[in-house]
Amino acid sequence: MIDWLIVERNRLPSPEQFLAPPEQERYAALRSEKRRQDWLLGRWAAKRLLRRHMARRGLDLPLGAALILSDPDGAPRVAAWGLALACPHIGVELERIQISLSHSGERALCAMIGSGPTPIYIPTSAMALGADIEQIATRSAAFAQSYDTERELALLAAAPPDRYDTLSTVIWSAKEATLKLTRHGLRVDTRSVTCLPAAPPRAGDWAPVAISTQLTPTSLVGWWREIDNYVITIVTAAEWGAAPSAAHLPDWEAFGEGGARPVFALSE
Repeated sequence: MIDWLIVERNRLPSPEQFLAPPEQERYAALRSEKRRQDWLLGRWAAKRLLRRHMARRGLDLPLGAALILSDPDGAPRVAAWGLALACPHIGVELERIQISLSHSGERALCAMIGSGPTPIYIPTSAMALGADIEQIATRSAAFAQSYDTERELALLAAAPPDRYDTLSTVIWSAKEATLKLTRHGLRVDTRSVTCLPAAPPRAGDWAPVAISTQLTPTSLVGWWREIDNYVITIVTAAEWGAAPSAAHLPDWEAFGEGGARPVFALSE
C-alpha cells in the first residue's frame, strides 16, 4: 500500500516543535521565504505520515526522531535521529521507507511506500515512488505544445471544455511524479514521458494513469485523484504491486487511524 497525506499551511506548527536539530540548521540556512515555507510544509507532512506508520508497527515515534534528508539529486530520504539512533530496529524500519514530497499553493503532499499493515521492503537503491500535487490551473495551448507529447495533445483535444484544465493539470503532475521516481526531475525534456490519465469511476476516486517512458526499463504504474481544486498523482514501479490507500485523512485527523497518538495537540 502507498500511504499519503496532504497538509495545509494554515495548520503548520512552529519549526522547533517537529524539526530535529540538523533540520533546524538547514531551515535557518534557506534564504527565500517561499522556499523556507515549502520546505517546512513538506517536512511536516512527511513526519506526520511517518509517525502514523510507526504507530501501526507499535512504535511511538517522536517527530524529532526522524530526519528528512535530501540526496544530491534532491530526492528526500528518511533517516533516524535522537532516540531512534539508540534503537537499531527503529532506524532500520525508518530507512526501509521511501517517500516523495510535493507542494503547491497552500498544501503539501507526502506519499510513502514500504508502510502499511503488511510493509513492502524495497531496496534503498531501487526507484520506488514519485508523487506530485498541483493546484488546478489554466495552461495555454502553447504550454501544451511545448511540454506534452502527441498522444497527450490528442487526449487534451478530445477533452470536454469544462475538464480541459483538470486534465492538463493531471498530465503535468503525472510527468513531475514520474520524473521524481526516475530521479531526472525537470532537467530532461518532459516529452520523454507520456502520461495518459483515465477518467475516475466516481468523483474523488483514484483513476489510473498510463505511463510510458524510455528513461527507465522499469514498468511504471500511475494514479491520479482530484481533491478540492487540486490534483495529486502517484507513480510507482509495477513490480512492487502497491496502490494508493483509498482514504485521505486531513492532517488534523492523521492520528485517528491505527491507535496512533500525536506528540502534541494542534490548537483548533
